[in-house]
Amino acid sequence: MKYLNIKIFFNSVVVFMMILTSLPTLAGEKLVFATHTPPPLSLYLHELIQEALKPYSIKVQTIQIPGNRVISQVNSGRIDGDLSRVINFKEISDIDSSNYLLVNEPLVLTEIVMITLANKNIDQPITWTTVNQGSVAFLRGSKTVRKHLNPENRIAVSSNTNVLKMVANKRVNSAIMFSSVANSLLDQSPELRSKLMIHKPAVDSFHLFTYLNKKHAELIPKLELSLKQLKNNGFMENTAKKYQITTENIESLSTVNLESKFMPTKRGDTTHKLNCRDSDNNQLIH
Repeated sequence: MKYLNIKIFFNSVVVFMMILTSLPTLAGEKLVFATHTPPPLSLYLHELIQEALKPYSIKVQTIQIPGNRVISQVNSGRIDGDLSRVINFKEISDIDSSNYLLVNEPLVLTEIVMITLANKNIDQPITWTTVNQGSVAFLRGSKTVRKHLNPENRIAVSSNTNVLKMVANKRVNSAIMFSSVANSLLDQSPELRSKLMIHKPAVDSFHLFTYLNKKHAELIPKLELSLKQLKNNGFMENTAKKYQITTENIESLSTVNLESKFMPTKRGDTTHKLNCRDSDNNQLIH
């Protein structure tokens, strides 16, 4: 009888341990995300993902590093997720992203603009064909931008400030950049503002999404549901205002109208828009 009781106790311990190990292993832990986008967009994305993961007791740390390093670190699993990529990122990346899994809930719609010297005449309408008429500076790691530029025209630069300086110093014909980033940097530099011009309308616009390393596959549907709830309860809109991101119909920004393939928003279409005012600073976000 004594042996039987010991066996029952041992089996109970084994079952209890099996139950514990079957529970989500991330609860109470921290996920590290990386992004190549600067503040305040990175701050907005960090706070949004942190709130979305709060119901699962998961804390978030965000680091800003160059775009190519983000991909290699996330794909290897050394970093848990990538905060800001387009929906067709895996199709256009020339770096291995096979371990990337899409969190299929868009977070922001951003615009791409062409920047030239202030006295430069540009034929209308402005398209990628217009941009490709000469050398173009852009932020290194911007895969979507790179896809649209002819190889002979691409000049990848390490920071957005240096991208603008390349144009101002007549080292390239033009620059391509997030509209929010360009406006923020020009506001900070009256000298560059006097030399440069942002052309309208935008060349292109697209939604940004979060990706996780495949080891977190079970978390993705939970994160998607949380992000939908944050749209519906107003948290996303309020957080956008906090970081001076203007919103239009943000509650309608969902995957309902998105295809599995990336479809860029038509030029001049301002429906379902979040425009972000960014700067060129690197930082660690806890």
